[in-house]
Amino acid sequence: MSTKQIALPFRTRKPRRKNTSNTDLIGRWYEEDHSTVTVVGICPSDESRMMVRRDPGGRVWSMPAWLMRLIFLEQKGKRAA
Repeated sequence: MSTKQIALPFRTRKPRRKNTSNTDLIGRWYEEDHSTVTVVGICPSDESRMMVRRDPGGRVWSMPAWLMRLIFLEQKGKRAA
């Protein structure tokens, strides 16, 4: 019994385009009590999450980008009745 390796014409996988639609959030901030929360970048492991930093204290964590957009939308959308 002879063994052969068969090479099928598979296409090479192209690198996926990065979705950089969340870059407009970088640098935006909002105030919460006596502190300021600033968006400092995109999470390296998941592009749909943003890295945010609280000052004072310097604590950094990630939040979903949709939640950050919702926070900024609520601040802009307030109207006088």
